Amino acid sequence: MLPVMEHTLVFENEFMLADNFGTPADMVDTSEFVSPAYPFKVNFTLLLFCTQGEMRLRANLQEVCLTAGHVLVVSPGTIGECLEISADCQVAMIAYVGHHYEQGADMSLSIQFQKYLTHQLVLAILPEEMEESLAIYRAMRRKVEQTDYEFTREALNGYMQVLFSNGKQWMSRHTKEQGSRTEEAGNRQQQLFDRFLELVQKHYREEKGIAYYAARMCITPKYLSQAVHKASGRHAGDWIRDYVILEAKALLKSQAYTVQQISDLLNFANPSFFGKYFRAAVGCSPRKYMLE
Repeated sequence: MLPVMEHTLVFENEFMLADNFGTPADMVDTSEFVSPAYPFKVNFTLLLFCTQGEMRLRANLQEVCLTAGHVLVVSPGTIGECLEISADCQVAMIAYVGHHYEQGADMSLSIQFQKYLTHQLVLAILPEEMEESLAIYRAMRRKVEQTDYEFTREALNGYMQVLFSNGKQWMSRHTKEQGSRTEEAGNRQQQLFDRFLELVQKHYREEKGIAYYAARMCITPKYLSQAVHKASGRHAGDWIRDYVILEAKALLKSQAYTVQQISDLLNFANPSFFGKYFRAAVGCSPRKYMLE
């Protein structure tokens, strides 16, 4: 899923550090990473620090652009596509699986941070904050490269706690800067839309009807539909369907599951119903899409 870089280090098959600093553009292989024919589901946490150039991505239907001086944070379960990477793009990447490297973080703040990231994947940080982040990145590289060091996992965990703390500080600053805008009159629809998407991202596998989300938000389905349409220009049912289809496509192209298994994973009554749902949205059967 990740671009092949010359400066890549992996610890215990669970923690990866990589960058293309000082590497000519023609030596970075992005052929299978950029503009894939299908979306892929991320099963790890990913942090990208960009110091030059830009990268365009789509995550959970949201298109974002990572440019110099910005950080991208992608959570496990995200369905993504990389659309474009400029020839001069320079990034440092940290990726890890599981939650071991998040241990020690304050739970309430972590939940708040994760909630924030459902709407804001890219954060602008100050030059000195980028410099500090890259210093931490380089310190982690040195620990992984130190083969006789016996406490690498503990050291990486400590460095990650500093990065998490900094991330929450960045979030706090961004939240304060945007605070006045979120309280403006007429923004009620946007707030409802944001809450609706947050719920859809958590429950679209089990719940595909608008009524469920309206009940969770203590409003009527009609009012929810109107608010979502005013905020996004699209119907609530379209958003739910797109999340379901996006995951279905990723699962089908992974070729790790049968159509029957994917139907079960997405909580359809049976494969026939899943097939009709998929065909109506995509224009072909799940099996045909899998084999294309």
